[in-house]
Amino acid sequence: MPLDFQQLSNQIHQLGEQAVAREERLRQNQENALQLLATYQTRGDELREILAEALKHNDRLRSAIPGAESLMEHRVAAPRNGLALVLAADGSQIIPDRHAPVMFGVINIGSLSMRMGSGETPQQAVETRLLSYDVVYTPNGVIGEEVVQLMRDSRERTYLADLAERESQTVFTLTDGPLEPFVQDLDQRPDLKQLFNQYLAALRRMASRGVCAAGYVDKPGSDLVVRLLELTMLDGVRLRDAGKVRLLEGVTDAALLRDFLQPGERSAIFGIQSPTSHLFADDLELRFFYLNVGHPGRPWLARVEIPAWVEHADGLVDQLQGILLEQAQFMGNQPYPYVLHRAHEIAVVTYEERRQVEDLLSLELIRRGLPAGEVSRKQYAKDITGKRTRYA
Repeated sequence: MPLDFQQLSNQIHQLGEQAVAREERLRQNQENALQLLATYQTRGDELREILAEALKHNDRLRSAIPGAESLMEHRVAAPRNGLALVLAADGSQIIPDRHAPVMFGVINIGSLSMRMGSGETPQQAVETRLLSYDVVYTPNGVIGEEVVQLMRDSRERTYLADLAERESQTVFTLTDGPLEPFVQDLDQRPDLKQLFNQYLAALRRMASRGVCAAGYVDKPGSDLVVRLLELTMLDGVRLRDAGKVRLLEGVTDAALLRDFLQPGERSAIFGIQSPTSHLFADDLELRFFYLNVGHPGRPWLARVEIPAWVEHADGLVDQLQGILLEQAQFMGNQPYPYVLHRAHEIAVVTYEERRQVEDLLSLELIRRGLPAGEVSRKQYAKDITGKRTRYA
């Protein structure tokens, strides 16, 4: 049945009233957060001490870590000179589905290589991997979505490392999303731990070659800087509630910083405190900054994650900032790195393509005298009603 819009009408009206009240709370919280940012802008040592104390009570706390720069840093990019080789990769996947006639999985990686300033046509490539039976079927059952997603993340990074090692000049690699994969219970999951280690190994390869690795988060909703500022609102006794009591709830880092970051400017560089950040040791320690890739009167902040070696390399962050701004300008009024946009287009797997793989696998099984399998009755019912899924 369709939605009952008569029932929804009153609920929408109530939601509107709630939105007004929420907006007022957010406005007040944002004012408080901005005031704290200004108060502590040059007190990084004090903030690090407060954070260290809070971690004694909650070692799973997520927070920004102040760096050497002022919290209210806003730095313009230096003009980019010469050529720059930018490699972008994006991945998509097909998750093994018990409702499908054949159980299978696919990792698809699309890449774009662009020599900025050369006038050369960007080069694209794709790598498609069908997951073998010994990967899909494990002693604990069929692999789940979290495993396939980490496979994709690991393969994206390894694929970029492979491409970068063929080049003699400085290479800038980009992926969509944070550098820190979202994984839980690594110590209890050997399968995830192995994939995570492969991911780290690819980053180490890049570090050894001086390759600039970056993760680009569009329209970020994270609040790591805000969480750091919240700690200053807790006295010594209440620090035991760090990360649990949200005194600036609803304020994002992007909302906090966009008022003073002008188009083209980046914020200070922060470190990351998280339950898995300790696994990124030494040169792999994670950093992030915000970058306004928007236009005058239309700010648009992105969050850029980099490893520590990129921050420490002379001038590399400035070059990355300039490249990202130039890439975003290619997309006009909807700023987003062109190379990432194209890599996504190359990598995406459609519903129709999934069906084609299913048909090919079914035909191969029949050719070998094996049953091809059937779609579940639930999926059959969905198919006849015209429902479709896009895989990305």
